[in-house]
Order: sequence, then structure tokens, then C-alpha cells
Amino acid sequence: MVKTNVLESVGQESSQLLRDSLNEAQMTVRAYDTKAQIVGVGYIFALGIVAQINEFVSTSLGNPVVFVLLSWGVILFPIFHFGHVLYPTRKTAPKLSQNHDMNIERILYLDPESLPSVEKLRASVVKCDLTSEYCYELIKTSTLREIKRKRFLRGLIWAAFAFAILFLSHIGTVIGLPSSV
Repeated sequence: MVKTNVLESVGQESSQLLRDSLNEAQMTVRAYDTKAQIVGVGYIFALGIVAQINEFVSTSLGNPVVFVLLSWGVILFPIFHFGHVLYPTRKTAPKLSQNHDMNIERILYLDPESLPSVEKLRASVVKCDLTSEYCYELIKTSTLREIKRKRFLRGLIWAAFAFAILFLSHIGTVIGLPSSV
């Protein structure tokens, strides 16, 4: 009887650890969405300030084709990257190979199309292995978290690059170099 209680305790602790891990991964995924929205809006507002500075220091347009290309590249490309963080969702995360011996029913992230009724969901819940379900979801959500993290960092890098280009353009205008921006 003592051995059974120890095994139940270990199983409960494992389940709690997996629940906590899954919860953390889900919160991190949502945090990247929030960060991308905030930084994207901040970037747009910062561009307004840069545009005002540019009005004060610019004396000529220079080459209009170069101006248009640089403007679109510098302004829209970083915004695209922040928006790209929002695209991958739990449903579009990369598929994991499913070991059919593990009895993964995918009940922790329910797709109503695969389990459209209470009866089918209940049957899946009864026959699933909870630890395997948590492991599957933790791997799936962690993969999504890493995709979002990399995309968010890429957006920050492109925004920094854009500000560097704008800064150099403004410095060049101030010291009298020909401006193509």
C-alpha cells in the first residue's frame, strides 16, 4: 500500500510539473504576441518623430526612386516582421510526429473539427494518457514559443537597422553630404 501511495504521489507531481510547464509556455506565447503589438505600435509612433526630424534637416529630395525604395524598406519591413510574430498560432504550429502507441488524443488543445461532440470528446478523455497529452502539448507549445521568439528578435533587429539608416541619413544631411533619403 505504501508503494502505491508513493507512485501516485510521483505521478501527481509529474502531472503538476507538466501543467506548470505547459502554462508557462502558453503564457510566453501570448506574451510574444503582446510584445510584438506594443513594439510595432511604438515603432510606428517613433517613425512619426523621425519624419518630423527629417522635415527639419532635409533640404532636398535627392533621387526619388532611391527615396521610395528606402522609405518602403525602412518603414514597412520592420512592421512586417512584428506582424509576422502574430501569425503562427497554436493551430498552425509545426506538426509533431505522433506515436500511436502513446494514445495522444489531443484533448488539451481541442480542435472542434476533430472532436465535434460531447460523446467523442468524452470517449477521447476516457482513453487518453494524461501524461502523454501534457508532453505532446508542452512540446507543441514550446515549438510555437521558439518560433515567435525568433521572429520577435528578427523584428527588433530590423527596427534597429532601420533607425540606424535614418540616423545616418539625418547626420549626412546635417553635415552636408548629398542625401538620397
